[in-house]
Amino acid sequence: MARRKRVEKARKGGLTIGRITINRRGYGFVQAEEGDIYVASRDIAGAMHRDVVGVRVNTARGKQGRSGVVAKVIERANETVVGRFERHGKVGIVVPSDPRIRTEVFVASREFAGATDGDVVVARLTAYPSRRNAAQGVVEEILGREGEPGLEIEVIIREHGLSTEFPAEVLAEAAAERLDVDRALAAGDRADLRDVFTVTVDPVDARDFDDAISIEHVDGRMRLGVHIADVSHYVPWDSAIDSEARRRATSVYLVDRVLPMLPEELSNEICSLNPGEDRLAFSVIMDLSPDAVVESYRLTPSVIRSDRRFDYESVQSYLDGEHPYPDDESEQLLRSFHRIAKAIGERRVARGGLDFETVEAKVVLAEDNITPVEVKVRQRTDATNMIEEAMILANEVVAGHMTRAGAPMVYRIHEEPDADALSQVAVILKEFDYPMKDIHGASPATFQRIIHFAHGRPEQRLINSLLLRALQRARYTDYLGSHFGLASEAYCHFTSPIRRYPDLLVHRLLRAQLSRALDEEPVASMSGELEWLAEHCSTMEREAEAAEDASVQVKLAQLMEEHVGEVFEGLITGVHSFGLFVQLDNTAEGLVHVSTMTDDYYHLEPERFMLVGEERRRSYRLGERIRVRILGVIVAEGRIDFEPA
Repeated sequence: MARRKRVEKARKGGLTIGRITINRRGYGFVQAEEGDIYVASRDIAGAMHRDVVGVRVNTARGKQGRSGVVAKVIERANETVVGRFERHGKVGIVVPSDPRIRTEVFVASREFAGATDGDVVVARLTAYPSRRNAAQGVVEEILGREGEPGLEIEVIIREHGLSTEFPAEVLAEAAAERLDVDRALAAGDRADLRDVFTVTVDPVDARDFDDAISIEHVDGRMRLGVHIADVSHYVPWDSAIDSEARRRATSVYLVDRVLPMLPEELSNEICSLNPGEDRLAFSVIMDLSPDAVVESYRLTPSVIRSDRRFDYESVQSYLDGEHPYPDDESEQLLRSFHRIAKAIGERRVARGGLDFETVEAKVVLAEDNITPVEVKVRQRTDATNMIEEAMILANEVVAGHMTRAGAPMVYRIHEEPDADALSQVAVILKEFDYPMKDIHGASPATFQRIIHFAHGRPEQRLINSLLLRALQRARYTDYLGSHFGLASEAYCHFTSPIRRYPDLLVHRLLRAQLSRALDEEPVASMSGELEWLAEHCSTMEREAEAAEDASVQVKLAQLMEEHVGEVFEGLITGVHSFGLFVQLDNTAEGLVHVSTMTDDYYHLEPERFMLVGEERRRSYRLGERIRVRILGVIVAEGRIDFEPA
């Protein structure tokens, strides 16, 4: 309530409100409802990375688009700062390890808590920076010595404010939960689907299973069942477990560990759809025509028993004919599922839904869970696509149902691309001589044509990456909006309540709508909180993704540290006046600084995204393959430095 009053007061004063993201180079962007606002480093005025700020927007647009000046910090995001401790006489200084935190923290001698030079510490802020004064704090925790193996991930966890332990009252509540299927069925509103043949398909290393699939043939139609763990049955609104899950908002998947949203007693046991065990679920049962049109559907709490646990790799091997199916029932289900999922995907793409051809790096660690040994580059397969298409369809059915019912809801929206970002992509498309060059105001179908044209070409990964960067971030809202990337008029997240809090909210709202209890407690109170919950979940999702990416970059850097002096091939993914960013085939990315390009003096041609030598006219352009030598690595920063080879 106090935050809302501060926001309203700032808006009345003519300020634009948003959360500021500060770049490693010191400038920032404020993410506001009206769009992103650029803030130069000199105009940040004591704001820190992720603070909610009020910005006075400049009337004229600069080369960065809309710009402004931070006039007021409305809500602080950082209670602590992680960094290297340095002692200077009777004063200590904590130098933040996160380059986006641009202020050092001063610590009085009585607050050192035993920290010495070179320790990596967590400092709790007692005074925030301003235009005139530095930040002040006290040492709260000593994480270890700089350079200590494995310390980098601990730093990432603290930098992003992630939790590694559950409070005692949360663990106590989780330990007290019981499966109690018979009692759940006795309530009379839950379908018993245990006789329906059902399977899960997940990554080979998955530990929790929150979605299962069934396929039945009924009256010439295919009945697709998407069965989702019924977490809401065990986690009531405002319980200790719920309050902690709400605060975390999402599970976080770091290289060396998972930081779950729910305690393991729920996420890996009672709620997880483990094979051969009765479990409570929430089912979306859809009757589909041969061309994958949803002709009717049923939404119901249920009890299921997963009959088989499959992983993506094994399913793909069955589909490719490399291995025999384990039994006839599994073969019939997986073949039917493959066929209908392909039809669902074709319908989605035909209406303009985007299918980015992205890759994901999984860093494999040694038995010590610290040392990286290899990188597995994962690409999409038919097996992963099958599950993705089923989940997208189920999410759309639930969102459409709640929209038509006029019920309170948490939607997943994805707004149209930013015009300035599209201008940069248009330049690249012209440079690569793509047939579709003007993409301002383009529909999702145009993006899909670009992706299709790029398929199999050397610049495929780059084009997909540039298009992704040009798109706005998807986010959660309490109001209906379209989803550009899926070309969907109504979309939500329903299918992962074990690991995403918005899905848990949607389950509660849907259950209340089906039972005509939206005006009853606790849903009546919960509905009034949806606006800030949606914003909070969007923020925490971004924080989790940043932490996950940072953990991968650190381990990639640690792996490449063993190859200093060696030569690799890579793709130029960024061109700047100060040098080239190059991504290796294993997804490790580093910088070729212009100071290492000693054969000429290179200048930037920004309109063509090229560095061009003044004398020899040698050029380096975005999307070009290049051979580079690893000059050096700073593991703690996830930083790799290259030179041309």
